[in-house]
Amino acid sequence: MININNAVQFQHLIWDRAMKKAKVVVDATCGNGHDLLYLAKRAQKGCHLYGIDIQMKAIKSSKDLLQSNDIAPEVSLTFIHDSHDLAVAHQLKDKVIDLMIFNLGYLPGSNHEIITKPHHTIDAIKEGLNKLSKSGIITIVAYPGTPEGMDEMKSLISYLSDLEQKLYNVCHWQPLNQVNNPPELFILQKR
Repeated sequence: MININNAVQFQHLIWDRAMKKAKVVVDATCGNGHDLLYLAKRAQKGCHLYGIDIQMKAIKSSKDLLQSNDIAPEVSLTFIHDSHDLAVAHQLKDKVIDLMIFNLGYLPGSNHEIITKPHHTIDAIKEGLNKLSKSGIITIVAYPGTPEGMDEMKSLISYLSDLEQKLYNVCHWQPLNQVNNPPELFILQKR
């Protein structure tokens, strides 16, 4: 059962539905590869998944995790070592994205000084929105439990609140009775 107070688990409900038809999926912050593995195991035949991260350590961890699990041979994977804004703007071979995910913050078990930055994240979202298919989805997990994470989340709220309602559905999910500023989820869908 999915814990509805956990943003990372809660978004799986959205991903599971999207993966039934998704042909192009982008994990813009692949980290240690757990989200990418979850998506790869649910990918349909012919699906192309991208794993992007600014840290080579993350790319290696993600590759190792996916190689040690049984991923259908009909599912293709491309890893990109770059900042998510630059990778989405310049390195995706596919021009249309069906599902794009972000898990912001720092790489678990690594240097906490290397952290996603609001302007890079918002630029990556802008690029993703330009490539998003009709009814395509972007999910973003933000971590307001640190000062940097709180700043990034505030920037996201400011940017996402101004997206054109006629073009996008935008939702913000947050636990209400939890302490210590737990992760929050943003969901965008192209209309």
